[in-house]
Amino acid sequence: MANPDDYILHENLPVLEVANSQELDMLLTDAQTARFILHRLSPRVAVLAPGYDAVLLARLRKLGHMPKVLER
Repeated sequence: MANPDDYILHENLPVLEVANSQELDMLLTDAQTARFILHRLSPRVAVLAPGYDAVLLARLRKLGHMPKVLER
């Protein structure tokens, strides 16, 4: 039987999904966006630092991206 501590659900954790891995690579090389990317989950998905959604959204827009924001 699994121990209840073996599974952890993180609520309200911002995740960024991009169209292709090159876009996430580019964001990781940009110092102003990379500091908000905590962990790359896959070639196209990354976990973001909680509480910095608006700052990162503004930076993405400044770089010419128009991200869709999904709220729960």
